[in-house]
Amino acid sequence: MRQLDRYMFRQMTAAFLLFCLILTGVIWLTQAVRLIDTVLSAGQSAVLLVELSLLVLPRVLGAVIPLAGFAAVIYTVNKLYSEAELVVMMMAGQGPYALARPVAVFAVGLSLLTLVMTNAIAPAGERRLDAGRQAIAAELANSLLREGRFLYPTDGLTVFIREADPDGRMAGLFLHDERDPNRPVTYTAERAALLRDGPVARLVMSNGAALSYAGREDRLARVQFDEFTYDLSDLLNPAEAGPTRAGSMSTLALIAPGTAALASETFRHGRFMARGHERIVYGLHALVLPVLAVAVMLTGGYRRRGFGQRILAAACAGAVLIAAAVAVKSIVVGAPAAWAVSYLPSALGAAVCALLLYRATRARTLPAGGQPA
Repeated sequence: MRQLDRYMFRQMTAAFLLFCLILTGVIWLTQAVRLIDTVLSAGQSAVLLVELSLLVLPRVLGAVIPLAGFAAVIYTVNKLYSEAELVVMMMAGQGPYALARPVAVFAVGLSLLTLVMTNAIAPAGERRLDAGRQAIAAELANSLLREGRFLYPTDGLTVFIREADPDGRMAGLFLHDERDPNRPVTYTAERAALLRDGPVARLVMSNGAALSYAGREDRLARVQFDEFTYDLSDLLNPAEAGPTRAGSMSTLALIAPGTAALASETFRHGRFMARGHERIVYGLHALVLPVLAVAVMLTGGYRRRGFGQRILAAACAGAVLIAAAVAVKSIVVGAPAAWAVSYLPSALGAAVCALLLYRATRARTLPAGGQPA
């Protein structure tokens, strides 16, 4: 790599790290917020919250790296122009291909990093994240013994305890179960006790009432009981069934599922197939987007008015590429056999890059009259 290429590479790397930090921080926080209720409601420590939140980072980085690389190239080319360095390079005979060469090397590095992140590191992190969530669910007994707070141990279940003892005895229990949206039930009890025997866990309530609402009949039913047993076994011992989340499966298992996976009720062929190819497409985007940015920015050569319009054009071109990728993903979800269309936007983007760079190079070899120099 020549000295000029190394200089541009360093500029792009510094800008990439800045954009990657900003975008990752914003997206990571939105993902980590979902874990806060799960971890804190189960009475777990902040250390576990940080650990589980960090496991989300590889998945976030897989989507952020192509965007950060794209923004870094636009920023670097515009910075070189505003400081007159780009003008000096052009005056020294650096053509579009020469200026795009360090960008291509930069894009190849981002592409390899993205492929490793989306196909190896992120699935491994998702599997550890699933294991952490199952461990939290297994510790549900501890979360139920926290008094004076509304707790949400799982989706659709709300618990409030006025008083609780470490041995599992409770006073003033409120439990709202809406996991069946057609028939939510609310339990109240003066006393309760949590009993566990191996994989079996039951909440025994005394002197209470159960309220259930039947929406179709528009009727509220109330049943008073002296003692009632509520089964918690499915919450304390979550089943480790087949493929339920595409994020935790390997790419090969997603795009070439085995017989057992296809027979599973939780396996959605189109959705899982689209997710598997999307991981590879992210790597292609990391390769195409930076080159597309520099190709659009250099089209037409030097302009005294600046690169404002071409920055907008480059941003629009990148947005079109990403939107096309989202559109073809929906096609694969509905028709898994059409998985090849997942790569169509990247292929068209690469063709546009080659065409724009060719036109920019050819424009430099033609004088104002339009005849070859």
